Amino acid sequence: MCGRFTLHSNKNKLAEAIALALPESIEPDYNIGPGREVLSISQLKETGPRATLMHWGLKTPQNFHVNARIETADTAPRFRENWECHRCLVPANGFYEWYADGITKQPYYIYPTDRELCYLAGLWYPSGREEEADTCILLTTAAEASIQDVHHRMPVILPPEARDAWLGNQLTRKEAVRLANEIPFEKHTVSRRVNSVQNNDSRLIQATAPLQDEQMQLF
Repeated sequence: MCGRFTLHSNKNKLAEAIALALPESIEPDYNIGPGREVLSISQLKETGPRATLMHWGLKTPQNFHVNARIETADTAPRFRENWECHRCLVPANGFYEWYADGITKQPYYIYPTDRELCYLAGLWYPSGREEEADTCILLTTAAEASIQDVHHRMPVILPPEARDAWLGNQLTRKEAVRLANEIPFEKHTVSRRVNSVQNNDSRLIQATAPLQDEQMQLF
């Protein structure tokens, strides 16, 4: 799954990279979790691409959906209509995942090797009300080889050159997965401070040996 990510690029560099005007409230963020409003790029037929804040997480009577599996997003009743006409991209610098050894959970920071910014593929749901933010969820796929020893799933991450095809609903599921698996990743362990969304600073993405974790020094 994808339950936490970062977007900490300089605001001017970010606006230049996505070539869209940013919401005023965008600031570097090192610990973005579900339930937050996240920067999302979507496309309207009338006006083209836009960058807006969307609420991450879809509430239904039965569940709170943060992710959807790309393998079934085009057929599952909850997601298939939006797969066809409401795709979005969430800019990110990297994401967190937790390795569980049966005793503890060690957080890792995972990020593309060859670029600062990447795009998390998602689906969005119009709120229908001008004063309410739209909603989005993120798509996941089987983990790329270098990540499998940490977790068996990862977000679907697309390169910038796939942006128009994805937002235009032209990129197939198979092609999206292929592109996600072609992006090389690096990873390292980080402090368990990231477990709390109340912590939000640049130290969260710094490499920390598990035995040197400041959270563990209390014991």
